[in-house]
Amino acid sequence: MLTFIKANKGLVQKLLVVRWDRFSRNAPEAYNMIARLAKMGIEVNAIEQPLDLGIPENKIMLAFYLAAPEVENDRRAINTTNGMRRNMKEGRWVSTAPLGYKNTRDGQNKPILIKSDKADLIKKAFTLYVTGNFPMEIVRKQLYSEGLKVSKNHFTRILRNPVYCGHIKIKPYRNEPEETVKGMHEPIISEDLFYEVQHVMAGKKRFISKISKVRDEFPMRGFLLCNSCGGILTASCSRGRGGKYYYYHCQSGCKERITTKTVHDSFEHWLNQIAMRPEIASLYIEVMEDVFKANETDRESEIIRLESELIKKTEMLDKGAKKLINDELDKDDYKRLKESIMNESATLRIRINELKEMESGFMEYVRFGVEILGNLPLYYGVANLEIKQAILGSIFPEKLIFSKNTYRTAEPNELIDWLYSVDRDFWHSKKRKVAKNGDQFHQVTPVRIELTTQRLRVFCSTS
Repeated sequence: MLTFIKANKGLVQKLLVVRWDRFSRNAPEAYNMIARLAKMGIEVNAIEQPLDLGIPENKIMLAFYLAAPEVENDRRAINTTNGMRRNMKEGRWVSTAPLGYKNTRDGQNKPILIKSDKADLIKKAFTLYVTGNFPMEIVRKQLYSEGLKVSKNHFTRILRNPVYCGHIKIKPYRNEPEETVKGMHEPIISEDLFYEVQHVMAGKKRFISKISKVRDEFPMRGFLLCNSCGGILTASCSRGRGGKYYYYHCQSGCKERITTKTVHDSFEHWLNQIAMRPEIASLYIEVMEDVFKANETDRESEIIRLESELIKKTEMLDKGAKKLINDELDKDDYKRLKESIMNESATLRIRINELKEMESGFMEYVRFGVEILGNLPLYYGVANLEIKQAILGSIFPEKLIFSKNTYRTAEPNELIDWLYSVDRDFWHSKKRKVAKNGDQFHQVTPVRIELTTQRLRVFCSTS
């Protein structure tokens, strides 16, 4: 309309609306537009509420006509907000459904969420990320390829949203603090899984390994340091008369340049050296069975203690709710108490589950881990790039320096040193020696094994 008026100056002299609330429901904007049109020589008036604005007193009526609909709008907005918050406090999701759910109505024609076809992908996102095996972006890209097409920020919001474990977060409003209530919808994941994911995101649970984007020909790229300058070695391929040649080399202009075959052959030779012999493996399993049996009572006692503490937390929450009902506890204090108890309870449940899983399958994991330690060269040789990187990451958390066909790091590795020493003592072999600079490493974390090195040393020394 304004474009037409500007293009046809003098053609329009009057703008009529049915009522003033049809012109605007925002008083300041209405006054600005009336003044703007007046400069163009256009009078604004209402058919059902005509005013002669040449009479000063009529401006009072104009103010009323313009302010009344704005007040009505504000009142409507407050009522809508209160209604939405009331429904949310009852456990109903009142806005657009989050990914993994869809909006519908129940038998009372009230809003409720039901699972959508993306629910399984949402569950997979939580279960993959909670393992600690994969960074968040790796999980997102994997699920993106499977149909969960979300951005980085959206994926982070998904992992932080309690709606997926059956809760609804209500934002603070005026004097009401933020709170989380139990939703009426069916959860996609358990509360324990949700809170464990929050622990991972908060850095309380570390990734087992970081998978680098490297080619199959260069599995050790990112793990090697230059022997001359200390910089990280990169890798590349060069062509010659005989074909392709692969190298690890320095990026800082040093002459450090080693063929991948030399590096890989040396590493496989080292794996053969530390592979656990069957006799040692058998002894190790017997020791771990004894340790497991000795600790079984302690583990059961700890589970009972934690379950008792969890019951106490529930009782504390019930007492707080009763005090709130009897006006003996402030609402804000109760909300803070509830949030604190819920977080502590989630941590207790996670620990109880960990202890129960250890109790049910500990020796199975030990045997599996011993099998890997006894066949490291084989497992490494047939593994894909991702698994090779995982093995390298668990054996070498520190960067390596490859020099004179051996590896060295800043500090020795207690477990590898122990494996060597036990093997030497067991076989009385003079040939197996730990290299002074090379075959000691800072830390090794075999897959799913908890090693009690000190007890094993005591056992071996007394045997």
